[in-house]
Amino acid sequence: MKTLYTTLFLVIIYLVPSSLFAQESVELNGLVRDEKQTLPSATVLLYAAKDSSLVSTAITDGDGKYLIHAKTGNYYIVATSIGYNKISSKVISLNGEKSYTVPVITLAETSKNLKEVVVTSTKPVLERRADKLVFNIDATPSTAGLNALEVLRKAPGVVVDHNENISLSGKSNVLVTLDGKQTYLSQEEVVNLLKSMQSSEIESIEIMNNPGARFEANATGGVINIKTKKSKADGFNGSVALGGGYNKRPSSNNSINLNLRKKAVNVFGSYGYYTSEYQQHLEIDRVTPGAADRLYFSQRNSENSKNKSQNFKIGTDFFLSKNHTLGVLFKGNVGDWRQNGYSVTNIGSSFERADSVLKTPSNAGRDRKNYSYNINYKGVLDTAGQEFTIDADYSSYDGESDAFYQNRFFLPDGSFFKNGQIYRNFAPSNINIKAIKADYVLPLSKALKLEAGVKFASVESDNNFIFENQVANGWLIDANRSNRFKYSEDVGAAYTTLSATLGKFSLQAGLRAENTHSVGNSVTMNEEVDRKYTNLFPSVFASRNFNDNNILNFSYSRKINRPNYQNLNPFIFYLDQYTYNQGNPNLRPEFANNFEATYLFKQKYSIALAYSHTSDIITQILLQNAELNSMYQTTLNLATDDVFSLTLNFPITFTKWWNVNTNILAYHKTLKAPNLNGFDLNSSQFTGNIYMQHNFTLSPLFSADASAFYSTPQIDGAYNLNTFFTSDAGLRYNFPNKAGNLKLGVSDVFHSQKPRITSTLEGNEYDLKQWGTSRQVRLTFTYRFGKSTVKSERNRKTGLDDEQKRLGQ
Repeated sequence: MKTLYTTLFLVIIYLVPSSLFAQESVELNGLVRDEKQTLPSATVLLYAAKDSSLVSTAITDGDGKYLIHAKTGNYYIVATSIGYNKISSKVISLNGEKSYTVPVITLAETSKNLKEVVVTSTKPVLERRADKLVFNIDATPSTAGLNALEVLRKAPGVVVDHNENISLSGKSNVLVTLDGKQTYLSQEEVVNLLKSMQSSEIESIEIMNNPGARFEANATGGVINIKTKKSKADGFNGSVALGGGYNKRPSSNNSINLNLRKKAVNVFGSYGYYTSEYQQHLEIDRVTPGAADRLYFSQRNSENSKNKSQNFKIGTDFFLSKNHTLGVLFKGNVGDWRQNGYSVTNIGSSFERADSVLKTPSNAGRDRKNYSYNINYKGVLDTAGQEFTIDADYSSYDGESDAFYQNRFFLPDGSFFKNGQIYRNFAPSNINIKAIKADYVLPLSKALKLEAGVKFASVESDNNFIFENQVANGWLIDANRSNRFKYSEDVGAAYTTLSATLGKFSLQAGLRAENTHSVGNSVTMNEEVDRKYTNLFPSVFASRNFNDNNILNFSYSRKINRPNYQNLNPFIFYLDQYTYNQGNPNLRPEFANNFEATYLFKQKYSIALAYSHTSDIITQILLQNAELNSMYQTTLNLATDDVFSLTLNFPITFTKWWNVNTNILAYHKTLKAPNLNGFDLNSSQFTGNIYMQHNFTLSPLFSADASAFYSTPQIDGAYNLNTFFTSDAGLRYNFPNKAGNLKLGVSDVFHSQKPRITSTLEGNEYDLKQWGTSRQVRLTFTYRFGKSTVKSERNRKTGLDDEQKRLGQ
């Protein structure tokens, strides 16, 4: 496979017609800003002076800078941005020089005397940029009424499996951030947070397979950044979204966003309330290991769940001067989850013959409160772009889980046989996180820029798992199954990157160093695991801009993934007498080396070749305990994981009213682990998936979309996931005054989200099927009010980007 991918790469590079790269051109560079700040994402158009024909286009980067190539001749530039008046430059004469710096273009806001209108623009569903793929949410009506996890399932290259584990391009351990800020939550709590966030709050999803040294090193599987909507207009404005859905049970999602901005201060806030009910079904057929006296278990489980959650935030930015801003931010997420389940397990000498039947009614619940506080400062120190930012953060998480299980045995004829174990558990959890980070940007010249930063984060976690058995006189604590687990972790980090532009070459080299000290203490078992380690994480990004239509990028990074706090906890959590979940205090961090080469054509079409090698990969796995005849889920370090991937992304416009965005991913994955449950794991699988998004402009007021995702079988850990297919559709009506819209969406149109899992490990026989009420119809009304001319928001990242995703429950 390595030879195959190398050959494909060489073919792509060398068979591109050389004439595309042979044209000599002049490099035009410049800056777009308003009266207060530079303007990212402004549109720059280059026109020929002789006939006003469009020659080339560009979008300004995060610093308001742009770069265009043109031949010798006379031109003029037109610059524009949403909420600003269009402006044209004077005629520019290019006479063969290698580069030309255009005078700074300053845009003025749309006149305040004009009648207030909403300025809208149409974004493509998918945008391929040099270092990431951007999935724009408003361009897909079918996302209306979905929560963020459901939206994430639609993102190209992203897979959310039956256990709601998130993977990217075949790699697990993905870092999910919100507005560039780490959540510091475990995988489970990240999923709960995403379920409580509505699509109406999301602007776009940024997918980064290979982030650089400035990003947290704790991202072996890449970074998925969810950008939420913000408004930075002078005056008062806001929006309200009301939605409801039905999937055999009703759901609702409602939110309000408010913003007040004056010259010296900006106050903003939002509140969202979400309720849902859903059903889930699980079927597991398994055979206990062993040559003789094998038992056959056929388990059928049904669950009904109710979820309520509230999200809110309030913040203020103080504009101390033109170049200095101080901000404070408070965010909260409060949730309540309840579940009733019923499990029936046939046990016998074959699947056709049951000797006994285990019936387990159960109920479980979880309450959580997550609050975070941030104070931040940003200073632009000079006109050359020298910047300094600092963030101080504090986050607290309080959760309480409870569960009750009653195991009762019956004979095959339905008559009562005996009572099994009747038990309950309680699991209070408290986690506190403190972090401080600082970043500095120093332009050394027009072609050279230095960035550096430091961060320190401290985490303290206290989890108490109380297990009680029912006895004649009431409830008795089971000391063998109860456990108190404390965990602390201190991480100090420093990074530096150097970026250089040499003609048509761009190069960025970075190095991040992280020192970690962690202590996991099982108080009940009197076991302590104390670890100290320091690691270096280099990264390289190179780009060759052959001309405006042809760009080649290459990137490399080394990353780490530290164990989830709760996965280190050795407690055992029972589903029934024969099914449980167990932690692993001996988990080690995993390390990954990631390589990627990407070719972009006309800034729209892209092809990417990537390779990732991960050692000590942390993986959830299903195993069987032959002594107890039980099946359990745990987390282990497998030896190695190797992934080769090829990604194609291309838009197609069939007509003025119909366009399609397509993303194709093909990858080959190999997993190895010696002596896993008594057997050696050595599995490999070629997987392909395709995501297509069709967009239809039916009239100036009506638009529609339809999407489909298909994946061939894939492996993850010691299990194989079968072929997977899902499709969504949506319809949007924009009100004539452009102040609101109405969206109708249907998810999983054919109710095909029914994953099937089988084992890839010898001696570990099981067949698992899982499905729920994934097909849902939703109607969402959105209305915007107040002043709507939009300025670019201040890009801010807090220091809590790495720890909170690991909070675990």
